Amino acid sequence: MNKTFAATRPSRAIRIGACAGILFLTSCASTPPPTASIDAARSAIASAEKADAGQYAAAELTQARDQLAAAETAAREERMTPARQLADQATAEANLANARAAEAKAVAVNNEMKTSNAALGDELQRAAGDHL
Repeated sequence: MNKTFAATRPSRAIRIGACAGILFLTSCASTPPPTASIDAARSAIASAEKADAGQYAAAELTQARDQLAAAETAAREERMTPARQLADQATAEANLANARAAEAKAVAVNNEMKTSNAALGDELQRAAGDHL
């Protein structure tokens, strides 16, 4: 039995299907771990902690920590897309905690300045009254 080349060659549909299958499998398996996103979240949380966010924005800082932990768990379970999203949310929440801590500190300084200014005004009025 002599088979011709055309009879042994795979059909065009089979070749296209095989190429499509290979492309699909490689696209699914190629999602990289969100290392940079997780590192950014860790850094943002550390920055918020240094800004005393635990005192001034405890809820936001706790939320950021929880989201980072969930991102790390998702990454270990190889659920890379949710891991990246959770890490990005943790970064945003830590940045919010940092901003709220800075705002609270600024309000405290402003209140201190108002108190000092009022005390200076009283002092000036007393000094002016002594010279009359």
